[in-house]
Amino acid sequence: MALATEYSIKRSVEMFDRIKKSIAGGESSYARLRSGIELCIDHTAGCRMWDVDGNEYIDYCLGYGPLLFGHNPKDIIDAVVEQITTRGYHFSFPHKLDYEVGEAVQRLCPATELIRFTCSGTESTMAAMRLARAYTGKEKIIKFEGAYHGWSDLNYISYHPAINMAAGRHNAPVALPDSTGTPRAFADTLIIQPFNDIEVLEKTIRERHWEIAAVLIEPAMANCGILPPKDGYLEAVRRITEQYGVLLIFDEVMTGFRIAAGGAQEYYNIRPDISTYAKVIGGGFPVACFGGTKEVMQIEADNEVMHGGTYTANPLVLAAAHAVLRRIERDKDTMYPRLTALANRLRAGLVGVIREAGYNCLDQGVGPFFQVFFGDTPKDRLYNYRDTVAYVRNDIYGAWHEEMQKRGIYFHPGQFERWFISTEHTEKEIDITIAAAEESIKAVAKIIPPGKSAADQVDLAIYGGTPS
Repeated sequence: MALATEYSIKRSVEMFDRIKKSIAGGESSYARLRSGIELCIDHTAGCRMWDVDGNEYIDYCLGYGPLLFGHNPKDIIDAVVEQITTRGYHFSFPHKLDYEVGEAVQRLCPATELIRFTCSGTESTMAAMRLARAYTGKEKIIKFEGAYHGWSDLNYISYHPAINMAAGRHNAPVALPDSTGTPRAFADTLIIQPFNDIEVLEKTIRERHWEIAAVLIEPAMANCGILPPKDGYLEAVRRITEQYGVLLIFDEVMTGFRIAAGGAQEYYNIRPDISTYAKVIGGGFPVACFGGTKEVMQIEADNEVMHGGTYTANPLVLAAAHAVLRRIERDKDTMYPRLTALANRLRAGLVGVIREAGYNCLDQGVGPFFQVFFGDTPKDRLYNYRDTVAYVRNDIYGAWHEEMQKRGIYFHPGQFERWFISTEHTEKEIDITIAAAEESIKAVAKIIPPGKSAADQVDLAIYGGTPS
């Protein structure tokens, strides 16, 4: 564990400054880094990474979620190398891996009877929304306040807390674009609802089902930290959508193959009409997919709705996906219980040392991913976006993150993100992390004493409050 006095990122800062001269902002996706403590990575292995200054980190960011098996797993690398050296890396024609990966998804996620490949979670969600509209002949889609489904104009609406905090009443949130350059007209295609409030949702669908094509939902919201569904909530969503002829889309970009072998569908025992997958399915390679029931997907099969892409079903990335899903099928009975046990032990340890230092905090998660929230008062549970925005102390979290980074522990610098556990993490890493957390929170106490409320909180963007 590095001490704060020994820690230097001089070379990272110099490299980042050079990168900014050719790459706008220094990175090609928002909020990967916190300004002032940027990292440039040299190499990775297992659950660790090393920056260009030689600092070693235990990694709980894991490429923003895809690396369920850690960095550079040999079986995935071997599968990709074998594919590109013996068969080729780009065809734009059907090939063996199409059915090998497709059949694996069918076995693991029975509600997903047919799929189509894409290159990202954003593309999968866009395709799912178009499919729902085409199938139902209706245009409105329900989205939940604070939920992130990708950065496209279609759904980057009513997400960002720093922009659209408390727009409209709780039971009638206002749909507002979250990025400049997004026409207001896209917001008009969505109906925004509060997460975990079944009474509001049922009333909306009952009164407006004639214009609603689908409910688009993260089964557990994962870009507000982690907001699990209330007991019975998803079952009620499924019942209401079936009752009123509205499709149910599960955005499983985060939860798919991470919280269980069959994702949220298995974990919560719910069968959606359409699902989207990314991140874990590729193990770090850019592959994603969407799929659904045979009836709904038939209009894709018949080319009644447009979906395409030069790099969809690329054999290089499908080789990686095949290796990932093969390993999940082999190890699922022991792997997920172990990952969840490690996550639970780490959560308990982090919360324990933080509260011992005098701070209010709570942890929320599903299986092997979670978040720790700092706030001014004791609280047992956060249920929705507005709960979270009103509660969190970003100044404390940001200071704690910085102290943890100095001690060789890396996780996302924003409270609206999450921690991930990989198969490469062990009890040893958990022990090191808890010890570092105890040191770090004591260092934070010298800067922001416990019990001192936030007169004005630091802007979320400083601490990476935008999605990954």
